[in-house]
Amino acid sequence: MVEALTARITPARPRHIVVVGETFPASRTPQRVLAMRQLGHTVHTIPTTLPGNDYETSPTMMARLRYRIRLPCDPAAANDAILSLRERVDILWLETANMIRVRTLKRLKTIYPRISIVWYSEDDMMNPRNRSIWLNKTMPKIDLWATTKSLNNRTEERAALGLGRVIFVNNSYDPKAHRPVDISASDREAFGSPISFIGTFEAPRARSVLFLARSGLQVRVWGNGWDRMRDHHENLVIEGRPAYGIEFAKVVAASPVNLCFLRHANRDLQTCRSIELPACGGFMIHERNEEITGLLRELREAVYFSNDAELLRQCQYWLKRKEAREEIAAGGRRRVGELRLTHEANISRILNRLDATGMGQAV
Repeated sequence: MVEALTARITPARPRHIVVVGETFPASRTPQRVLAMRQLGHTVHTIPTTLPGNDYETSPTMMARLRYRIRLPCDPAAANDAILSLRERVDILWLETANMIRVRTLKRLKTIYPRISIVWYSEDDMMNPRNRSIWLNKTMPKIDLWATTKSLNNRTEERAALGLGRVIFVNNSYDPKAHRPVDISASDREAFGSPISFIGTFEAPRARSVLFLARSGLQVRVWGNGWDRMRDHHENLVIEGRPAYGIEFAKVVAASPVNLCFLRHANRDLQTCRSIELPACGGFMIHERNEEITGLLRELREAVYFSNDAELLRQCQYWLKRKEAREEIAAGGRRRVGELRLTHEANISRILNRLDATGMGQAV
């Protein structure tokens, strides 16, 4: 698998692509849109959220209710926007678009019989929380399902989900956003900590960072949902907000140790952070499993742990070894480049697979 990543990637022929997804700056969808354009594709975007809304926007009571019953609303009228397309469309690319109806795809196919429909997923689709009643009906109609969850590419899971053509791709990064940055003394104070974590609250993550704090290590946490952890320990600093864009890169640069926890509810074996942290030149301590250690080799490009006791030992050991940390961090940055784990490379992999399997299918 790793050998295939280092093989030469032929850029796919230029397409007219319509991307439907979260188009606000904190989302990774705009990063992929930019990568598509840099590859020479013509891209039109259709937002699935209202202007001004983002990850920090509180959903309405109705939106919460509809989410619970798996019938999400379509606040930005994305279905109507898809059917209003009048320019040439070769590919409909869907991301976090579980409000799109199967009837929308059927009508679109009558307008553009040769169109291909691609879904890009960063979530575990075996988890019902990541699906909707609308999506359950549209999944069998997707021409190519691109997933960063290797488990979803298993034959039994594809069959259970009703998926046809599937391609597994590793997580990827944006070289413009995820890169080493120079930081000032004020930046180091504003963003740094001996140990940092950037990510949304989850109970296992909370237990781990609190364990480190109680063991005498200083930990700083950036992300949503952590307010409940304020004042739990003097060594645990809860920022109460995420770090996006340049702030993300500054946190990584200002922190000797950057933690990468997996999301267990998502059956993660790797996450976007698994690739973005080394791309930023950060020293990373990551949860151990065979998939990620095959990408970033242990003690060469990253350091790993299997439980809280090992995490504590790793943090204590590596905090004292600045030169060795820097060598591993540099190795991680080289490795994600050598493996071509950029958004551009992944998009080319996906479109090349689409070409190899044929354009479009009957809906």
